[in-house]
Amino acid sequence: MPKSAQAAALEPVSISYTIGLESTKFGDATVGKIKTTLSSTDTGYAIESVTRFQGMAAIISGSNHQEACEFEVRDGQAVTSSYSGGRIGKIDYQVGFDWENKKIDFSNDQSLDMPQGYIVNNCVIWFAAALLKDQGLGDTALYSIDGKKNRVRGFKQRSREIETIETRLGEKKVIKLVLERELRPNRTVTFWLSPDDQYLPLRIRESRKSRTTTFEVETLELTKS
Repeated sequence: MPKSAQAAALEPVSISYTIGLESTKFGDATVGKIKTTLSSTDTGYAIESVTRFQGMAAIISGSNHQEACEFEVRDGQAVTSSYSGGRIGKIDYQVGFDWENKKIDFSNDQSLDMPQGYIVNNCVIWFAAALLKDQGLGDTALYSIDGKKNRVRGFKQRSREIETIETRLGEKKVIKLVLERELRPNRTVTFWLSPDDQYLPLRIRESRKSRTTTFEVETLELTKS
């Protein structure tokens, strides 16, 4: 797809978040930061994401982490062509997407059939949510590929509403989109999508019974292609 056709979908951007943890086991703390950069390519987009842990999280989680992927936008959805990740400076896993044969190929020689729905990956999921704009998922299921754990996590939309929140970027009117895990409705992922900022999430929250992890936007800057 030509870059000119991609321009209406997303503009290149650099966005960073502070990661906060609320845990029944470890208490409440800021555990690190994540910086993600979206750039244009000849056929679509590339993402580079780096997570750096701090304090106790650095001990528990071990090495800092990076992921990268490339994707196109087709019919308003992110379509992944490559996805990899691992420790900083290393590639510990790669995932292939065989769209013709509907297969997901992990680097440990495991292969899974693609489920029916919106197929994304852990590297692109925030931008995939942004591409939904104000429409939400509706009845479509979203499946995120986790290359680190060789698994597919399914989600369905629980709710969608309009809110106003305070952020580092000021007061923002956002779309709060809540997704719940298939077969595990007590586990949710919530996006606060900002129409003023390409519908990018200014806050992301992953919740389960034992802990809640919140990503709060720290900086958001448009960059050159």
